[in-house]
Amino acid sequence: MKKFAMAKTFIRRYHWLDGVVLGLGLVVFGVITIAHVSSASIWFDEAFSAYISQFSFVEIAQFTAADVHPPVYYWLLKLWTELFGTTEAAFRSMSIVFGGIAILVAFFLSRQFFGRKVAWVSLLFLVLSPLLIRYSDEARMYTLAAAIVLTATWVLSKAVASKKWSWWVTYGVLVSLGMWTHYFTAVIWIAHWVWHGMGIPRKSAKQWLKAFFAPPWVVAYGLAIALYLPWIPSLFAQTKSVQSGFWIGPVGPDTVTNYLTNFFYYLEHGQVTGWWALIFLAIVILTVVLTPRTYKALKKPEKTAYLLIIAMAWGGPLVLFLLSLPPLSSVFVERYLVPSIVALSIFFAVTLVVGTRKWRSYVRVLPIVVIAGMMLFGITNVYTYGNFNKNSNTHILTKEVIQEIQATSPKGTPIVANSPWVFYEAVFYSTPDYPVYFIDEATEYTYGSLNMLRDRDLHKITNLEEFEEQHSVIWYLGGTSDADVAPYRDDWRKIQTVSVYDKLTKKEVYKATEYQVSGE
Repeated sequence: MKKFAMAKTFIRRYHWLDGVVLGLGLVVFGVITIAHVSSASIWFDEAFSAYISQFSFVEIAQFTAADVHPPVYYWLLKLWTELFGTTEAAFRSMSIVFGGIAILVAFFLSRQFFGRKVAWVSLLFLVLSPLLIRYSDEARMYTLAAAIVLTATWVLSKAVASKKWSWWVTYGVLVSLGMWTHYFTAVIWIAHWVWHGMGIPRKSAKQWLKAFFAPPWVVAYGLAIALYLPWIPSLFAQTKSVQSGFWIGPVGPDTVTNYLTNFFYYLEHGQVTGWWALIFLAIVILTVVLTPRTYKALKKPEKTAYLLIIAMAWGGPLVLFLLSLPPLSSVFVERYLVPSIVALSIFFAVTLVVGTRKWRSYVRVLPIVVIAGMMLFGITNVYTYGNFNKNSNTHILTKEVIQEIQATSPKGTPIVANSPWVFYEAVFYSTPDYPVYFIDEATEYTYGSLNMLRDRDLHKITNLEEFEEQHSVIWYLGGTSDADVAPYRDDWRKIQTVSVYDKLTKKEVYKATEYQVSGE
């Protein structure tokens, strides 16, 4: 007990420890993410990011307008790769940087709201967060969205406290920037409004509405909308496209449990069994019990901040769940909720630090250590599963197949993808010695994500007969459960097939078949 007391005194006395702890946390996060950054093959979404970044800023806006995302992330990725190159590590490292920024802002936000202990525990949970690590190693916009949302939340707290217009204007700009980055930052902006409404004293409906639509809020969001006006036509077009049919499965009773088991373990709820399931249930029950106690134990300003964190951590997923109910197409995917995942880490930290104040010190530490252990197990699952697509139960192994091709055939042998989806993943690994192509006449340009292929001749085989005359032997690449990748033409003669065994699914789906397409 004396050792605990001495440690508390030391921590209170030396405020510079915050900087040391934060620095160490960011280093640990960097090591965990960088160690894994190039392990997994580029998958379709990342491949789309890489492919679109080669075009001009105007072309990027045009091409992504036909897809399902706004352009800011792609613009930044273009600048990033011009500085740092186009390797897997280069493309993915920008997400690591923004993941670190999200952690940095979350640390200062939690310290401002709840003090140093909560900030330190929040940092621990964020540095070890399996989902944050997973999406910091992906060349997509999710950690950028989280960094913007957390910064906007910090600015909002300053605006509400100071009532200075400069803070409100900055907040409005960040709200718009978030929407230019990822549409589902909107669930956090809605959470901000819900929190704002919860803080208004009970009045008549007219008085409440007047306070709810207070001038600073209206001006901030009016500015955000004004800055967003150029993209609104594209938003409407993309919304119509998504609602006409999207790949995401429907939400159900297991959506919440899946969200939480992925948060702790990076596993679907059906994969969490035995002791891990018991530990998970114990932490969930403990959190449910401690949440009202935590709220009661907090001071009035802290209560307000706690409600804000709850709105972001739980309100965001709730809004996305409601937006996924019929007749709407489901849009509930964990990676769309990375900002809420950051807030959820803070929520658990506040609840376990404040809600257990009356417990003995060594007992208070126990649930924090348990969650850290759960997350460490989750990190091992991130390393194991990599870019495994949980929706299609597919492990992306395009890089590995191309490596097999390179080890098997002479330089100059072309690789032809049997679909545009495989092409996007494969062309990232195209080299002058082993160039990657797709066949124009075999491609149905049904989706907006294929406009880049339709409108440009990069890597496109527009005259197959001429291509066959120039290359008597080709590799035909695809994913199939058959023994070979079926030939595009009946007169192609098989030479050999290479495939990659997937340890996760215990199947060989990613294959390439070498064909003689002309000559003797």
